Amino acid sequence: MNIPKEGIEITNRFFLALETLRNEKKIRGMQTFTRAHNINRWNLVTVRDNPERSALKPEYIYYLCNDYHISPEWIILGTGEFYMRNDTIQDIMGAG
Repeated sequence: MNIPKEGIEITNRFFLALETLRNEKKIRGMQTFTRAHNINRWNLVTVRDNPERSALKPEYIYYLCNDYHISPEWIILGTGEFYMRNDTIQDIMGAG
């Protein structure tokens, strides 16, 4: 499977977000994330190591945004702030 350039960029930002969370000590590492969401860690490693051939599941982005308040605009478009603003979080949480 050939993943478009935009998909590869989203995948790279996803893993950058995981690394940032680890550096900020909000998670211990990828395994913290995969265990919390019952994701096969080796499948996620395959996506990380082969973003041009392996697709990132959209629910993984949802988990990052929901659990750690990472901005979906930042992950998907590469624009805006890394973290969602408090008013954005309240809008999203209130909508559910």
